[in-house]
Amino acid sequence: MGIAARWIRLGPSGRHELRAACVGLAASQSRRAAPILLWGRASADISSDLLDVAAGHFLFVLIAPLLIAPGRSSRWRAWGLAPALATYRQFGVRAYLDEDVPCLNGRRIGASGALAIGGCALVASSFLPRLPEALDGWVERDLEGAFRERIEAQHGWEFENCWPAAAECVAIADALAEELADTK
Repeated sequence: MGIAARWIRLGPSGRHELRAACVGLAASQSRRAAPILLWGRASADISSDLLDVAAGHFLFVLIAPLLIAPGRSSRWRAWGLAPALATYRQFGVRAYLDEDVPCLNGRRIGASGALAIGGCALVASSFLPRLPEALDGWVERDLEGAFRERIEAQHGWEFENCWPAAAECVAIADALAEELADTK
């Protein structure tokens, strides 16, 4: 039996919405909460302490209680990004991790970030909006399904699609209000 985990889809996200969702969800988790994978698409360029990503890229944030994450924070990115790299490889793209950043043929193809909020480790990164050398984008459901399978296989998690609970929605709204107040 695998570890129960939650898959939460975000709508198109900008910097403030993504940050608020991460802060709100992480702050409202218990020590033994199920890990969460936030999945979405950047609606605008995002630059934050967690992630720098261009508009149109698919993004994800893994939110896991510290009990589940590797003991050293320096290992969080490799642990959290391994399924993303495996997903690229499943589509025939030989991506690899170099200095905690996804790369292909010596070029960065994404950014990554890792930090602790509350009792959770957060690891964030993105997927290109289309496969390298492909004329069109990949089908989101195919990418999302392959990524989900890779996380389940590598981390032993079993995902349930869900929405944030009522208390988490309140925490996200509070975090968004604080985030927007800080920008004024």
